[in-house]
Amino acid sequence: MLKFLFFDYRNVGALSGFERKLQQPVKHSHNPLFLSEEPWENGNLTLYGSVVKRPDGPFQLWYTVVREPFQLTLAYAESDDGLVWRKPLFDFFLHEGRKTNVLLADELHGAAIIYDANEPQADRKYKMLAGKGRRGPIHGYCSADGIRWTEVSRFPVITTRPDCPIGLLRARDGRYVAYHRNETFGRRVFRSESWDFKHWSSEPRLVLEPDAGDAPLTQFYGLGSTGYGPFEIGTLWMYRVDQADPSGMSGYQEAELTYARSGHAWHRAAQGTAFIPHGAPGTWEQGNLQCASAPLLLEDEIRYYYAATDINHSKDWELKPHRAGIGLAVLKPDRFVALEAGEAGASLVTQPFVLPSADIRVNADIAPDGWIGMEILDEHYQPLEGFELQASPRLTGDALDHRLVWSAGSPPVGATVRLKIDARHAKLYSIYLPEGESVLRYDEFRSL
Repeated sequence: MLKFLFFDYRNVGALSGFERKLQQPVKHSHNPLFLSEEPWENGNLTLYGSVVKRPDGPFQLWYTVVREPFQLTLAYAESDDGLVWRKPLFDFFLHEGRKTNVLLADELHGAAIIYDANEPQADRKYKMLAGKGRRGPIHGYCSADGIRWTEVSRFPVITTRPDCPIGLLRARDGRYVAYHRNETFGRRVFRSESWDFKHWSSEPRLVLEPDAGDAPLTQFYGLGSTGYGPFEIGTLWMYRVDQADPSGMSGYQEAELTYARSGHAWHRAAQGTAFIPHGAPGTWEQGNLQCASAPLLLEDEIRYYYAATDINHSKDWELKPHRAGIGLAVLKPDRFVALEAGEAGASLVTQPFVLPSADIRVNADIAPDGWIGMEILDEHYQPLEGFELQASPRLTGDALDHRLVWSAGSPPVGATVRLKIDARHAKLYSIYLPEGESVLRYDEFRSL
């Protein structure tokens, strides 16, 4: 499947009248899904952790709780629908002689977990990276069920000391990728890679850091990421510092949307604008908001789970009295960034490409008084006869898969063409062309 997204204008040859706007996931009406209410949770939790949905199992969520003086433990919850959660009790860690939902109490920092469907060994299907010990280096862990864990080596697999959440994914080419902090350089995002999960690149590469568009003292706590076609899309843990506090310890956390084509050259889709903002004053999430290490790409929606609190960042804020819980925000496929057309109308022309399919579809939300039309041009911007704007009915309504039908019949598959979109009162999210796939997965596609 060939797809045009609008994180930037790389696939666009000409543009007029459209305004590019970040779209924000919708926070769920059931939030908070659960709170930190067990006595061993000490009134706190963070999503230094992950959420996974295995094809044949429940939703699984790993999160971190802190106990005095400042010891991190990895806790676990699961759900049948991802909305109503339970906290199974185990005897790995006892609180006053009682079982708890804590899986590991040996000071794991920044845990990130994936379910590795392509792993042939059953006892290595789940993989985790976490800093071991108080600001210790990163160790690797494997598990058959995500509950009982074994270290892949008694030595660290990455020698940096994270002090922050970690991002972990398996890339399309099979390599494992970690995003983490290198403490020597402050809170910036570094990338490490491995082909076997045990031996990692010896020198992490800096891939994202604050720049001149950020306020002084801005910090990047971490980057959660997942593959999306030829892209990686990420949630950047922004720490927005209170400029009145020169120590840099006062402020709040929220998420910005980021993307990369190579995994090394990262960009912020709307610098300074939160993708998932912390909550309004007076709410349970008015303070810090921290996304899980990766979103869940479900059949018809993208789920972003996050932890939030009603207090802001400060020194050892996790141990101060506050309210903490897990929330959910949901986005429809491809709807990260929109090109919005208003009353005056708008148009765009793509870069030239070889037409791979006669099936052309549009993901768009069109207002009742709006429309979207398409025509096919040759590579020199000249309309193809029978595929002009008036030769196809204008699209209306809100749909992930508006289909173009032409009076002249089938478009010229194999020809080098450009697509021209005209629109009024509409949001355009993506253009895509299935290439004979019997089942379409919105996260499996190529781009120009």
